[in-house]
Amino acid sequence: MDRKHYSNSGLLKSPPIRVMTSKQANDMLDEWHYLGRVRGVIYALGHKGGCCVFTNCRSRVYEQKHSGVIELARMVGRPNHRWAMSSLMSKCIKWLKRNTNYKLVVTYADPFAKHDGKVYKSAGWVFDGMIGKDGHPLFFIDGERISPRTLYDRHGTQAVGAMNKIYGDRLELKLKPLKKRFIKSI
Repeated sequence: MDRKHYSNSGLLKSPPIRVMTSKQANDMLDEWHYLGRVRGVIYALGHKGGCCVFTNCRSRVYEQKHSGVIELARMVGRPNHRWAMSSLMSKCIKWLKRNTNYKLVVTYADPFAKHDGKVYKSAGWVFDGMIGKDGHPLFFIDGERISPRTLYDRHGTQAVGAMNKIYGDRLELKLKPLKKRFIKSI
């Protein structure tokens, strides 16, 4: 590889990015991301080894307070990649700045998945507080975490009672920890 190292991490800069289809990005997410695919993809940007997926902001209250906001819903890289995730993210943000009218990107670090937001901080994102629980517990089926959106896609509901009927003893519920919210002006 002839790409230069990214900062002092020893990791390489991300390969050039391109616009991807929702299917291409969701195939990567299904294979490499602990939460899997995303519905409602607005933009999927990346390369054969990783991608960033942007959707409408999930917080309607936050969206009303800030005009022109989009959410970085998922970011993933092939296992054992040698390029910096912050480099991929920076390239995607630059693409959004050049090609869209969005003014702000919001994303979240999930402490349950041991994400603390270091990659966002290293890419110049600003910590914007902790967000509370959104009403859904964490769903685990046979020990694997399943997002409420995935359950809704599968069953037309994500209600705890319905999930208990469908999955019985295979279902485990856990309380969510607070997530860190990060924002990036573009």
